[in-house]
Order: sequence, then structure tokens, then C-alpha cells
Amino acid sequence: MTGMAEQEPFTAGSLAELYAAVSAEGGVTIDELSTLVDAFSTRPIASADIQAYREGRKPWKKLRDEVVPVEHLLRKRYPEFTQVRFPLDDQPPDAWAWSDGHAAIGIEVTGALARAGTEVAKGLKEQGIGKGFIGLQDGESQARFDAARTRRRVTSSRVGVDSAVDEAIAASMAEKDKEKFAGQVLLIVAPLGSSPNRSQEDVRSAHAAKAVALPFSRVHVADVARRSEIIDLK
Repeated sequence: MTGMAEQEPFTAGSLAELYAAVSAEGGVTIDELSTLVDAFSTRPIASADIQAYREGRKPWKKLRDEVVPVEHLLRKRYPEFTQVRFPLDDQPPDAWAWSDGHAAIGIEVTGALARAGTEVAKGLKEQGIGKGFIGLQDGESQARFDAARTRRRVTSSRVGVDSAVDEAIAASMAEKDKEKFAGQVLLIVAPLGSSPNRSQEDVRSAHAAKAVALPFSRVHVADVARRSEIIDLK
């Protein structure tokens, strides 16, 4: 009996090809983008590379922070014939999406508790087990993050998790409250799955009023790492 052929590993070279495809002048369709992201998700990958992705280190940072979140949003919310292009130039917005007869719209991605997520990933490498949730805001000192990462695993209360996530979402929106984003789309990536019993309506009621006041045409929040549903704040 002939065994199944081994999959080709996903390497830094594969990543460079992905970046070349999504940044090409004509962009890619949602289906093409999903195929590229699925290759990263399903093919073998070196442990050092997957750790670099988790920590958001170059060259994997833009895949984690821009490409994967935008693909998650587009796959769930946009028509399959939509085209998307990622400039990958460190200038906003992170992506442009368009379809025939419609002007391109910018998509900006921002992370809530992003630094905490990186520290959780570091702890996974150092100790072989992640802390699950670190509720420190991005502006906290490195010393506090180091202490949180190296302490024994503790169970966070739902109230504490919700409070930390809400504070981070609010800070993310405040940071992006700039007229240059008028008419664009904002996707906030947040660890909503750390409070799995929290309803979408509860998240929406906590943040919709501030989201409506932003210059963006639409504001969404999602836990991309857990491939969660998109919550519309505006």
C-alpha cells in the first residue's frame, strides 16, 4: 500500500512567497488568501518558526498581526470575489479590500493585550506551559511582565479577565481615533476566549458607544487565535 505523501514544510521561503503574493499590485481573492493562510496552518513547520510567529518576531510578525487577522475577517464577512492587497510597508492601513464597481476600503488591525499575548508565548517556550492569560496592559513595565510570566500558573477570575480585556479594547479604540482612518474598517484582535462564557452582546454593550464615535465606517473585535466569531461594535 502506498502511503500518503509527506507535506512540504512551511518555511521562511514559503513565507516570503506568501508575502509576495499578497502584496502584488493586483492583490489576491479571499479564496486565494485563505489557501495561503491554510498552508501555513496545516503544513509542517519548524518549532523555532512557530515560536517566532507566536511571539510576533520578524519575519513572521506581519503574518500574525496583519495577514491572518484580515483573512479571518474577510472569510467570515466579505463576498468571495473580494480582492485584497497588503502593502506590508508599515504604513496604515494594513490592507486594502475591493470588488468590481466599488472603491477600495482600508482595513486596519490592532491588538488588545497584544504585549501580554507575546509574554504568554515566551512563557510557553521557557516553561513548556503557557500562563493562559496575563491581564497586564501594554504600557506596563517589563519587570511586571517578567514577574507575571515566571510565576506559577494561577486561575484568573472572570471579572478580572473581562475588566482587563475591556480596558485593552477601549485603549485600542482610543489609539486609533484619528481622522486619517475615516471610512475605513477597524479590526481589534482581543483574547475574548479567555472568558469563554461571555456573550457577544455583553462585549457589544461594553464598547459600542465608543466605537460608534470613531471615524471608521465599521469596527469589529474578534479572538483570531481561537478563530472566533466576529463581533460588530459599529
